[in-house]
Amino acid sequence: ITGDLLAGWINFTPMIDKSHISIEMTVKRDPFYNRLVALSVDLYQKPQNAKFIFNDDTRQLEPFANAVVGKELDIEASLKNIQTAIQEGRGDAELILKISEPEVQATATAAELGITELAFSQFTYFYGSSPERVQNITAGSAPFHGMLVKPGEVFSMAENIGDIDIENGFAEAAVIVGNETVQGVGGGICQVSTTLFRTALNYGLPIKERHQHAYRVFYYERLANGNIDPGLSGLDASVFFPVLDLKFTNDTPNWILMEVYVNPG
Repeated sequence: ITGDLLAGWINFTPMIDKSHISIEMTVKRDPFYNRLVALSVDLYQKPQNAKFIFNDDTRQLEPFANAVVGKELDIEASLKNIQTAIQEGRGDAELILKISEPEVQATATAAELGITELAFSQFTYFYGSSPERVQNITAGSAPFHGMLVKPGEVFSMAENIGDIDIENGFAEAAVIVGNETVQGVGGGICQVSTTLFRTALNYGLPIKERHQHAYRVFYYERLANGNIDPGLSGLDASVFFPVLDLKFTNDTPNWILMEVYVNPG
């Protein structure tokens, strides 16, 4: 923060006590608060459990991504440090981070988490999709591979998929908005949400939020041989974050491990 800018963020108040005159210096809260809020967005890191795959032969977990420590800026504590630094004439102040440890480290075992076998698997088919749609299916599936859902947790797809933008590997493809099909970044994500919905539903997990598309989408009803199965009609899940989400509850006593594989061939 430059000196000229800082001067406008400080209040100087004359204090008169009989014959003694002093100057009380206080910082203006709003400018510093707003700057810290902007910083907090960049500094924030959600704690993330380690990611695993389950080895069907050894029946053990194999980690492929370490846990990530969570960080969140403590704005009020940081404001106090800034005020103290200015009053003491220092040119720097320490920002305070709240640290939160993830629940599951890479050293966790299958026995500790209660993961012992394949609970349920589900396939959906997307052959004939454009390269952009396949790209979005691949990018949209990646965050969920190896992810853990703890007992009692309400899993939200929106909270775990990350930003759907070009920078995160998504492309423009056909998107259903209302009763129309238009071009938009992330078209094809509903292939992922539909597959996830059917997996949770058929495994028997309570569905907390799910939305159908505005009209019937036949390609979600395709079988491996290309035929349409009318029995799959209505078993789709439309998502449009953050307005439309897909949520389910892990009502089992054990952790659930999600493994996601995309085969564009």
